[in-house]
Order: sequence, then C-alpha cells, then structure tokens
Amino acid sequence: MSLLPVMVIFGLSFPPVFFELLVSMVMFLLLRRLLQPTGIYDFVWHPALFNTAMYCCVFYLISCLFV
Repeated sequence: MSLLPVMVIFGLSFPPVFFELLVSMVMFLLLRRLLQPTGIYDFVWHPALFNTAMYCCVFYLISCLFV
C-alpha cells in the first residue's frame, strides 16, 4: 500500500501506482539506452523478454522506494 494520496488532474483520478509506473518507465528507457551500446543484447536470447524482465525489476525497485 502506497502512502501517496490519489491525485486528481483535470477531473481524472490517478492511483499512486500510476506515477510509480511512469517513473519506472523513464528509468527503464534510460537504462536500456545505456545498455544498447555495450553489446549486451548480443548475448541475450530474447531481447523483448529481457526488456520485460528488466522493466519489472526497475518497477519493483522504484515501488520499494515509494512505500
């Protein structure tokens, strides 16, 4: 359970996890941009699965910071 309140923007209510998803998406995109030039994707069997797992890990870490 997050300690952040529900945010209402232009009449739309957003749960606290929505902002955690946005922050984790930005962090994931930065991490992916940093990893692409290193050539790590040459050693990955399924890049889309790797990206999904990496996003889940980033989201978990971000959500641990907000709780």
